[in-house]
Amino acid sequence: MIACDGRTVRVVARRLPLALLFVFLLMTFGSGLVSAFTWQSEAVDTSGRIGLFSSLALDGAGNPRISYFDDTNGDLKFAWRDVSGWHTETVDTGGRVGPYSSLSLDGGGNPQISYYDATNGDLKIARRTATGWTCEVVDADGNVGGYTSLALDGGGNPRISYYDFTSSDLKYAWRDRSGWHTEVVDAKGIVGWWTSLALDGGGNPRISYLFEWTDDLRYAWRDATGWHTETVDAEGYVGKCTSLALDRAGRPHISYFDDTDDVRDDLKYAWQDDAGWHIEVVDAEGWVGFYSSLALDGAGRPCISYFDDTNDDLKFAWRDSSGWHCETVETGGHVGMWTSLALDGAGNPRISYYDDGNGDLCYAWVADPVPRIKALPGASGNPSDPDGDGLYDDLNGNGRRDFVDVILFFNQMAWIEANQPIKPFDYNGNGRIDFADVIWLFNTLGNPTMTLRPTIPSTPTPVPPTPTAPSPSPTQPTVPTATQSADTITAGFIADPRTGTVPLVVRFTSTSTGPYDTLEWTILLDERVVDTMSGERPIYVFTQPKIYTLILEASNSSTHEMATTEGTITVTNTSPGPTVTPGVSATVTPGVTTQVTVPPMTGNGEPFPAPHSLPGIIQAEDYDTGGFRDTTSANEGGVYRFDAVDIELIGSEFNVGWIRPGEFLNYSVDTPISGTFDLALRLANPEAITKTVSVLLDGAPVGSIRVYPTGGWLNYQEFRGSAPLNLSPGRHVVTVSFEGVNRLNFDLLRFSGIPP
Repeated sequence: MIACDGRTVRVVARRLPLALLFVFLLMTFGSGLVSAFTWQSEAVDTSGRIGLFSSLALDGAGNPRISYFDDTNGDLKFAWRDVSGWHTETVDTGGRVGPYSSLSLDGGGNPQISYYDATNGDLKIARRTATGWTCEVVDADGNVGGYTSLALDGGGNPRISYYDFTSSDLKYAWRDRSGWHTEVVDAKGIVGWWTSLALDGGGNPRISYLFEWTDDLRYAWRDATGWHTETVDAEGYVGKCTSLALDRAGRPHISYFDDTDDVRDDLKYAWQDDAGWHIEVVDAEGWVGFYSSLALDGAGRPCISYFDDTNDDLKFAWRDSSGWHCETVETGGHVGMWTSLALDGAGNPRISYYDDGNGDLCYAWVADPVPRIKALPGASGNPSDPDGDGLYDDLNGNGRRDFVDVILFFNQMAWIEANQPIKPFDYNGNGRIDFADVIWLFNTLGNPTMTLRPTIPSTPTPVPPTPTAPSPSPTQPTVPTATQSADTITAGFIADPRTGTVPLVVRFTSTSTGPYDTLEWTILLDERVVDTMSGERPIYVFTQPKIYTLILEASNSSTHEMATTEGTITVTNTSPGPTVTPGVSATVTPGVTTQVTVPPMTGNGEPFPAPHSLPGIIQAEDYDTGGFRDTTSANEGGVYRFDAVDIELIGSEFNVGWIRPGEFLNYSVDTPISGTFDLALRLANPEAITKTVSVLLDGAPVGSIRVYPTGGWLNYQEFRGSAPLNLSPGRHVVTVSFEGVNRLNFDLLRFSGIPP
């Protein structure tokens, strides 16, 4: 009798001669993987600089609906496509409205959109019914409504996650019969950027977001006891552009951007299972991953649209059992910002996005149907590729190869040939599905190598007698029942990384072998148990600079067999360098100068938002229209202006951040008469080194400003220029150049008249 667990079946299968295997198969059973894509794209709306903050949803028939921001007119807009083509309409024109739009469709296909009213600093929602659009304020308590994300519960009631600029908190709003309700979800510093909301099967909210204060990806969820929050990824500056989706079991999956430094600017993906959170890099080819949007297909496999800032391209990534695959959807120009991804009923991807080169809202879709591997008749799940070699040899979808797969393949060869792509099931590579593939599959179970004879006898070949077992009857084939001792369990693991500075996020991966059914991980510090974990791939965050011991125990609860192994993790201080002694200044060597590269003049020289008259103050974010060089295409702070300059809002104050070497900002200034002016810049320098910012007047170097350490990102000081500016009557352009300088926050410029 054959037991049903895979291990027992494997033991029996090892003893089957080829002919007996064939007879056994006859007697017992009788006689969404993504392939290559063909993309198409089209412009949806070309009526200005339009298409920022796009959000895509598909109706029941698979027709696209998109909400987006018209930056030219400051309006919220909506587009939809039917058999007659694309249609667009303006939803809200009450001020500068529409940033951070998020779209959902109710059960009747009616759109609802959450968005930010930048003029009044309010969170708003718009709904369309048969009579048209209605707009209402959801939250007006301070400056609220950044990074909105909308979801509808089973009754079509809206739920919104969003950022409160005034209090720097993550908030959540919902509506029921009594009206709107709001509450704070997380208030631990600057927290709640790039929110993404999903509702589980019970309507409970789940939110992914950036904890800007510590540069971490965080996750919040609410149950009957209230809100709970946890850190998902703390390795570097992670958590921008989060996109959250829940699988059928309600487990979270998150795509996001790792903006740690100019080397590690990657698209990442995190998901949670019973063992905890797992994290992996999806794409690391250049500065990739901004504006990520995640969707799960019918089998729970992730698909992500995102922006490749290095090449200015729209990209798409998907994962199957062989790993991650990334491809370019559209190239040429400057395309792929503010992506939003949806999958149609067949799992085909659809993407809305912004073409910054032309200022258009665009839409891309897979032109050809995407063939997918289907579940075999009688199988409990889709076939998979456990070892990632491109061959789908787990036929019943239980995650491993076993004798049941051999039986299932043999019984369904004709169905596979008629309904599946051939290549993943042509195990021996002869271009067809046949019995040779059964032999190949059988041999991969660890059996003695068997070969296919020229002919298969119609009568089963008798099994030769052995000293301990009688010869089986040629007409009554039986399966040998000799027992075999259990395989040996070995314990092993890899840790990535094994060393680093706090906080150190370590991914552990078991390499254990044998018939174990439990993995227990123990973390020790000086023989004291710090924590325990379980599962194949746990993650642990080390917060103290020590040397830890990790012990892994692999065991079998039935046979009571066990194997252990151990290793060490070295965690060091975050700032192991020399300390800075208060009152001691750096020595400046006289006569040493720095070569200043004059940046080219760009833009139309028009001051923003209005002319700047001297003397006076100019906010750093009010640089000339188009008058800048920024090394990344995205506004990494995502507020105020939506070109490439990185602007953030902390409380009620804007600043230009994420400054990198080679960037500059132009400011047009007016003076009615000749004058001499002092220039001071208000900046924050969090590092213990002095940095030098260059100043140019009408394209020519006129001095520099030394920026000493201020002790933190929000600790601002004003630093004066090395020389005054001598201006003739009229308009001039002052350039603040960060050639060779990075990691500053820039608040304002102060021009003071020097008395004659």
